[in-house]
Amino acid sequence: MMTNLKYWLKGLAVAAASMIIYAVALGCYMALMLLVISMEEGGDNLSAFSVPLTEALVLLSQGIGFKTDVITLTIVPLLLTVLLIALIAQLARRFGTSLRGFAAGLVFWEAVNIFFARSINIEIVDSMTMIAIKTALVFILGYAVAAIPNASWTQACTEWIRSHVSSPVRKTMVIGSVLGMLLEAAYLLVGLIVVVFWAISNQSSIAKLYELSGMQNGSRILTTLAWLPNLMIWAVSWTFGAGFSIGDLAEFTLWTGQGDGLPALPLFGMMPQAVETDWVRIALMCIPLASAFATGMVVMLFNKGFHIRVGESGRNIDVKRVVLSFAYPIAAFSITSAVVSVASSLLFALGNGGLGSKHLAHVGVDVIASTRKVGQPTAMGLFSAWLLTLVAVSIFFAIRWMMKRIRERGKRETAPESTENSREETRALRTVASNNN
Repeated sequence: MMTNLKYWLKGLAVAAASMIIYAVALGCYMALMLLVISMEEGGDNLSAFSVPLTEALVLLSQGIGFKTDVITLTIVPLLLTVLLIALIAQLARRFGTSLRGFAAGLVFWEAVNIFFARSINIEIVDSMTMIAIKTALVFILGYAVAAIPNASWTQACTEWIRSHVSSPVRKTMVIGSVLGMLLEAAYLLVGLIVVVFWAISNQSSIAKLYELSGMQNGSRILTTLAWLPNLMIWAVSWTFGAGFSIGDLAEFTLWTGQGDGLPALPLFGMMPQAVETDWVRIALMCIPLASAFATGMVVMLFNKGFHIRVGESGRNIDVKRVVLSFAYPIAAFSITSAVVSVASSLLFALGNGGLGSKHLAHVGVDVIASTRKVGQPTAMGLFSAWLLTLVAVSIFFAIRWMMKRIRERGKRETAPESTENSREETRALRTVASNNN
């Protein structure tokens, strides 16, 4: 009885500790920032709003938007979401995981979030059903990150795969999945670099908007850093040619860019201008193609990849081995393309949101178009690496076959001459022997 109770209590401890640590840390930060803003702006003390604002941000970081008289905010601060999921996962590893603990923790997590949704005095965009679904997904993701790697059924599945799936197939699946995640991380790094470039090149416009709005350092930090991951995702779409839009007021691509009709938010002062130079646009759009091609060649040729080699010249060509050596890489690259496409579409969808109900109802990227601009060049780069390696190996085999045929033909041509010479030597020896007799 006590053992079963312990598992239930551990799940409750995971949910309670995660919510307390996250909400308290976020609340202290909000109280401090509101105090700094009050001191800088010289108005009333805003710290009294720290509790409802903390509750709203806890819900917003789980995908639950809210609306006021001025704005409708549904853009999820993805950095807070990732930190929350990581916190749940870390505490779940610390306390231990079980199915009973998961059920108890999920119930507690749902109860706290529903309490937050009912207690704040602003209108929530989502219904209670959607609130329950979205908050449950966050807790499930965090708990799953800790529970799945050490679960008994995971180990059983791993053993079954090892006993029923051949080593080359397992290697192909691992390489394809890891390569897809590495390429996606590289694209996000490109997005971060582009955002930094936007900030540096447009710092005068950003500073001017800060001054016009009367924001000091504390206000600037609060209104800028929270949306950095979203900007990175938009920058990826912009860099690869799809672009993004701020409602129906402005659209930013490599060819067009204007922000005259946007609200005077400092963040909008960072928005990029059109790229005037053709070769720069082409180079930016070729980043996924070049990255996929380079990594594909590395995977094809290096030892930790598929290690494609021609083989020694003295050996006969093993057709089955050659076919399999190229079948596994193309399967891995197909997995990589699928991982990149799915991950990109998910990130693009999560990075979108709204700042209003009319002109700013949709802020972000076109998910389908942006995913196409990332997924298609990636697949083309990987297939180009595979095709180039196949052509190179085929040329080597063709040259080797031609050289072998030339050598065989030379041997056949020299064979009659050597036979005739041996016959003449035999007749000469017989003549000498008969003369001696």
